[in-house]
Amino acid sequence: MRQWLSQLLKQYRGIVPVNNPSGVDPDQDQERQVLEQLQAIAEGCGYGGIVAHGLPVVFPRFAAARTALYDWQPTPEHSHARRMGNLKGQIKEAISQERRHTMPEARPRLDPLVQDPYVTQQLGGLLGLLLKVVNALRLPHHRTVRWFRTKRFRGLRTFEAVCEELDGRRTRPAHEKQRLLVEALLADVDAHYGVVRRLNRARRPVILLPDVDTVPARRIIRDRVLEAYDGKARDLRVQPVVITTARPGGADPVVGKRPPVPANGLAEEIPGRFRERRVVAVWRAEGRNDPLPSRIVHVTLDDAPAPLPGPGLRLLGPVTAMVAALALLGTGLGAYFAFFREPASCGKGLEVHGGECVGVSDGSGVFMPDVKGVPELFARIAEQNKAVAARKHATVALLIPMQSTSPAVQRQILSEVQGAYLAQVAANGADSVKPAIRLVLANPGDGYGRWRGTLDQLTAQEPDLRVVVGFNLSLDKTKEALTYVTNTLHLPAVASVVTADDFANPEGTDTVPYPGLARAVSTSREQARALLTFDPELAGSETALVADDRPGDDYNRSLRDAFAEARKNGGGGGVQDMRFESPGVEEAGVTPNEFEDFAGNICRSNARVVYFAGRAFHLKLFVEKLATTYCREKASYTVITGSDATTLDERLDDRDRALLRGDPGSGKPSVSIRYAAPAHPDAWSAELGKWRSDPRTKGQDPPLYLREAQDSMNALRRGIADQSGSIGPVNLDDGRTIVTYDVVLTASRALARAVHTSGLEVPTADRVVRDLGKLNSDLRVRGAGGWICLTNAGNPYNKALSVVRLDPGARKLVFEGVAWPSGHAPGHDDNCVVPVHPG
Repeated sequence: MRQWLSQLLKQYRGIVPVNNPSGVDPDQDQERQVLEQLQAIAEGCGYGGIVAHGLPVVFPRFAAARTALYDWQPTPEHSHARRMGNLKGQIKEAISQERRHTMPEARPRLDPLVQDPYVTQQLGGLLGLLLKVVNALRLPHHRTVRWFRTKRFRGLRTFEAVCEELDGRRTRPAHEKQRLLVEALLADVDAHYGVVRRLNRARRPVILLPDVDTVPARRIIRDRVLEAYDGKARDLRVQPVVITTARPGGADPVVGKRPPVPANGLAEEIPGRFRERRVVAVWRAEGRNDPLPSRIVHVTLDDAPAPLPGPGLRLLGPVTAMVAALALLGTGLGAYFAFFREPASCGKGLEVHGGECVGVSDGSGVFMPDVKGVPELFARIAEQNKAVAARKHATVALLIPMQSTSPAVQRQILSEVQGAYLAQVAANGADSVKPAIRLVLANPGDGYGRWRGTLDQLTAQEPDLRVVVGFNLSLDKTKEALTYVTNTLHLPAVASVVTADDFANPEGTDTVPYPGLARAVSTSREQARALLTFDPELAGSETALVADDRPGDDYNRSLRDAFAEARKNGGGGGVQDMRFESPGVEEAGVTPNEFEDFAGNICRSNARVVYFAGRAFHLKLFVEKLATTYCREKASYTVITGSDATTLDERLDDRDRALLRGDPGSGKPSVSIRYAAPAHPDAWSAELGKWRSDPRTKGQDPPLYLREAQDSMNALRRGIADQSGSIGPVNLDDGRTIVTYDVVLTASRALARAVHTSGLEVPTADRVVRDLGKLNSDLRVRGAGGWICLTNAGNPYNKALSVVRLDPGARKLVFEGVAWPSGHAPGHDDNCVVPVHPG
């Protein structure tokens, strides 16, 4: 039976869309198994099972239903309207990603027509106009949403109403959600065979469901398909052929079973079965209780010949026949440009979408090739990946936005990729433990706006993917990406500088929003607490709070809440909060005007310390207004902010620094900025110097946390010096290189531990997830930014923070000291042991 099925797959693949049945993960629960099997069917009958000279079947309705019912993870504290807005955005993104599968296949056939000189000369101007008009009117999600509104949930009038209906079905029983997914999948098949393609129904998809008697998930899908055929999908004009296999007597239908027929009798049995169903339906309408004959046709394969396509079966369908007609129709060419043309390439494995270069690179495709040092760095990564290609290796993906027009952000991106590469080199050294690391660079777009397409490409392209690292912006979109990685892909993740509190798993509860997440940096709340314990005078100071209320930015919100709590508990006075709403992470809008008003109010108050809960871009605008607003009452201000300020030093030029130095004599105060950075290159040498010069500790060996951190920092510096080729200018001061180095080091450490516990040269992702929380005590990560002692929830316990001051009178950042969220450094005999209540 299996041999016959294998022959069928081999003979018909490329002639009809047919899925290659995937295995079932025994570690997943049954509902998840059904979901993954349905996803495999959609992928197999879609782009993976594309027919020769045809366009692939796409499944936007299925993608929308899966996203709403399973992939989307609502944030409980968000308002209903905001949750629905997030769901609407995710559904749109899922639909767009699914529809993109048609683009690469249409381009090779239609490009010659578009580039034909005659077509260009005759229709050039008209074509350009048509392209703009069609693109402006394009609504890629409209048809999909219309199906939900008019067919599946009759009577709904808006997209928002569809979102609310889908949200309500998330808590329904599993069989109801499965039936909706199946109905959506069948509707996608029917929609594909519309208009001209309906003439070619002989090439409808074939869905293979082997071993339904021993694989419950496949039997459930079979039964849901049968329910759909007798329910919502009854009126579809084109339906797939579903072939299941089972042992004789296994997984029979509950009612309506008929004797099996030989394979050569199917041509008569199938139409006869439908005639019989129509007759029985009439009897049932007359009051009789005869069961309808089952739609399942049992076939005996004892003497069945090998399955072969019928003679004379054409491989070219109506889509091919339409090409000549399209050449004569400007509207057809306009539609091709708008809907089917493959995005322009911006490097190997990379594509341009919405003006952004996104995708996944192993170093051969280069993001920001015009930025100094970036091409050389990517070339080194490609070399390192080539060196490990023949060895057993695990892939680690760095998922961060990798394109910007801001020089400061470009510098930040370069620093983070440098850190990842240097950790890869260290992990792949001659004396390093297994497995070797293959590093790939995944760009999810500006603000993680195109994360879904990038992650889909990543999982399809990298079969040995084991860990996703990065996550460097505390935004709603980042949270969606992190949720998808940990909850849907079930991959471990190591986050770098996402510091918002809701990017952390809570301690001591069964609620785990991000299973398999490890963090390398303290949260905003812990940073604020560490700053206050480092400088107790802050708690009693009169302060002001300036905060960005822009929706969707968890960094701003988390920092604002932490500073508000610090002001409340500190006992000092101050002026009431001042709120603004910026238009974007790197957009000014009217904020300079608001900052001018704020500066005047702060001047007239007693506050000399200002808490700023906002991004570095807006911080620069604010401190400039604070410095240039006339205020004879104040000689200086100190602005306290969060770790996003690590890019501020790069943003300030000589003119900016001169402004911040002020001129107290003429009523212009100086402004210094203080923040808790995740790391600083001078931290451990300075702390060791303090230890050795302190009379109380003179002659004693420094504690282990200082020695090991300094050793790791020295190893990082040696790694930079040992580079045989250029990787661009390395600047450790902003801490980004150090943190990303530690993040990839953590991933490598978790992989090595999983090798030990599993006995496999390349452990499974699930094994890595289980071992992440063990990285403490003797298994601690000895990072260049200090120890990383992970709790069971994946949070770094008492992670060191470098208190840094940007003094406009100095040419570089001033390191002030190391602060600790617990209020004190590890003890002399402390070995990274996590207490019973680490929170």
